[in-house]
Order: sequence, then structure tokens, then C-alpha cells
Amino acid sequence: MSAKLPEDAAKPLEFLARHRLAATPQNYTLAYVALSDPGSPIGRAVAEIIAEGYRIKQDEADHILEAHGTTTFFGAYERKNGELSAHLRHQTIKIGELASSAADATGALARELSEEATTLSGGGADSTSIVARMIEHSLQAQARLTAAMDEVKTLREELEAARNDAQRDELTGLANRRAIDAHLAELAEKGEPRVIALCDIDHFKSVNDRYGHGVGDRVIKLVASTLEDACTAQFVGRWGGEEFIVIMPSSDIAAVIKRLNQARQTLADTKFKLRETDEPMGLISFSGGVALAVGGKQANVTALQQADKALYRAKDEGRNCILSA
Repeated sequence: MSAKLPEDAAKPLEFLARHRLAATPQNYTLAYVALSDPGSPIGRAVAEIIAEGYRIKQDEADHILEAHGTTTFFGAYERKNGELSAHLRHQTIKIGELASSAADATGALARELSEEATTLSGGGADSTSIVARMIEHSLQAQARLTAAMDEVKTLREELEAARNDAQRDELTGLANRRAIDAHLAELAEKGEPRVIALCDIDHFKSVNDRYGHGVGDRVIKLVASTLEDACTAQFVGRWGGEEFIVIMPSSDIAAVIKRLNQARQTLADTKFKLRETDEPMGLISFSGGVALAVGGKQANVTALQQADKALYRAKDEGRNCILSA
């Protein structure tokens, strides 16, 4: 007999045989996902059970599919990303249909294997034609499951992009308040020292009043990119309005002040003009306040208050300078 099952189609069946699981559509889908996408929730759950050579039992397989099935998995994302709800419902239904179709094909294959085995044992059929039909069924099942996995991968990428967008300020591309709060909470949990700086564009209301909000937005984007360039590898976010935050996991306040002064100098060295009229805009500058946080969440609160006070001292002392708490 020269024909044989393709390797990709045979592996899930081998997995089921090794773990003494019946070749049902549900079990085949579990095996296929675990083998083809080990980083998925199903793949990780299966790997955790079999990591030390243990056999996965039927009740464990049922529990994994129930806990990490596509509807449950994507439903959680749907609740968290309201703006994608309609798209997610469509994708979930489509994936469910693909997986169901693949499972049906796999079930038919399992039934035909059983029937053909009986026929072979009685010597009543040509083995080559039987294996050819088995291969055709397995390829159909494999194609449907592969399509479902491709859909899952695409949807994951879209969800990850949406999650990143939800943590980015639309105007500047910097981390927004939600991302800032999450980052500060993470540092507080670690308990490591971090320097927090608050920066505010000088005379920004005058820019808006004189040139309009369109020019004001361009100034905000300019200061944002200048801070990001000067504070490379550090966390830079838009705190709100014309105010920004810089966070460095360190106790070196002087290092942060040095970077902020570099950003100020870059702005001072640039001659800004209106695009429309080529009119000089004069100096674009910002003031900043810097403080050190050591400890948990309360340390963040205290440091932010101290940085804010230092910022307003900088404003009172003539602006365009950086002061520490």
C-alpha cells in the first residue's frame, strides 16, 4: 500500500490515539488547535496538562473546549472593545461555522475509517482506493481547520491593534491617560524607584487664541515628538491638554532633568513659522517639574503632586525651565 495520510492530517489522530481519546469532531479540533497553535489558550491549557508526560483525559479535554472555545474567548474581547462588537460577532460566527464544518468532516472521516476497517478485514475492497478516500477526507478537514486558524490569527492581530489604539493619544501617538495609569501601577507593584516629570507648554492659550486650534494642535504634536526624541527608551505620555509626563525607572533625577533640558534646547534652536503665511511664531517652550517616587501606589500620588508643584514654581519663576521637588 503506497498511499498514506498527510503528516499534518495524521498528527491530530496520532495525538488522540496517544492520549486514548476518541476520534470525535470535538477531540480532533482540540488536538489540531493544540498542535498547530501551541500559544493559543487551548494550546497552553493542553500543554500544561501533558508537560510532564501525563495523558490528557476526556473530562479535561471537554473542560478546555468549554473554557476556551471561540465563542467564550472572543466574547471576552467583545465586552472589552465595544467599538468592535459588530465585527467580532461576525468573525466569531464565521470561525464557528468553519470549525463546525471541519469537525463534521473529521467526524465523517472517523466513521468512514471504522467502516473501511471492517471492509478491509473482510477482504471486500481495494485498499488503495479506500486509503485515497481517507486522504481526501483528511485533506478537507485539514483545509477547513487551517482556514479557521487563519481567521483566529487575523482577528487576534486586529484586536491587538485595537487594544494598542485604545492606549494611544489620537493626536500625538503618545501613551494616553489609561496607558499612563497602567504603567505607573505596574512600577508601583514592583516597588522600584522611578522619576516622574510633568511638562506643560508655555503660553499655550495665547497660541490657540492667536493662531487657532489647528496651529495649537501642531504645536502639541511638535513638543510631543521633541520630548519623545530627547527621552528615547523612556516612557512619554500625554497627561492631558498641553501637558505631558515622562517616567524613568531610576532614582537619577538629574538624568531626567538633563533630557528635558535637551528637549527645551532643541525647541529653542528651531525657528517656527506659520505654514500658511510664513510668519515667525517666536519661541516654543515648556516648563517642567520633576519628583522621585519610591514605593507603592501612594508614592506615585505623592510624586505627581510634588512634580505638579515644582512645575508651577517653574511657571512662576519665568517659565522655560525645569525644577525638581
